[in-house]
Amino acid sequence: MGGLPGAAVLKGFSASKIELAGVLRSTRWHPLQHLQRSGVRYSAYLGCAMLGRLSTDVPQHATRDCNDAASRAFIDRLAPDLVVTAFFNQRLLTPRAAVNIHPSLLPALRGVDPVFYARLRGVPLGVSVHRLTSELDTGPVLAQREVPVVAHESILGGTVRLYGLGARLLVDLLPALGAGQPQRGAASYDSWPARVDVQALRRKGVSLVRWRDLRSRAR
Repeated sequence: MGGLPGAAVLKGFSASKIELAGVLRSTRWHPLQHLQRSGVRYSAYLGCAMLGRLSTDVPQHATRDCNDAASRAFIDRLAPDLVVTAFFNQRLLTPRAAVNIHPSLLPALRGVDPVFYARLRGVPLGVSVHRLTSELDTGPVLAQREVPVVAHESILGGTVRLYGLGARLLVDLLPALGAGQPQRGAASYDSWPARVDVQALRRKGVSLVRWRDLRSRAR
């Protein structure tokens, strides 16, 4: 979807020898639905998350349907050795080798905004790199890393940090990218938070976004 998390992923790749073939960007965005379900504060936080630019010279294709004919043709023209999804709100169906960067310790906190729910529930933060399958966030895990909670870090700040870490984990994996290990442990899946969840997080003293997140955004 681009934004600050997407920029963090590209920044994590930029210091490596990866040849980036192109970027497929999702434009599927429902601000009114987020406003109705999650409230003004959460909607403003999502808006801030989308402020970052994807500064890259490679071909880009923006789409509301990543599996339509134009999107498939775009990927086929690029002929990538590996497809990587990250901060992506669509289910990509592709016959190519593909992995996903997910900011939680899978199988816990599948679904959207894992950092929000991790801070709300007081569970560990982390990031997983896993094989992409037809079911969201369920593929074999290639690598995971637990990270500590940083004092006064916002949900957006933590999300950006984890996506950047996930990109670097993937870079380290590439020389020996294996099949991965099946996900083990209690699984959970979360949709967009309700207003009561946003209020509960605020009572815990956790910020959704801070000004420093925007001042230090990836370029």
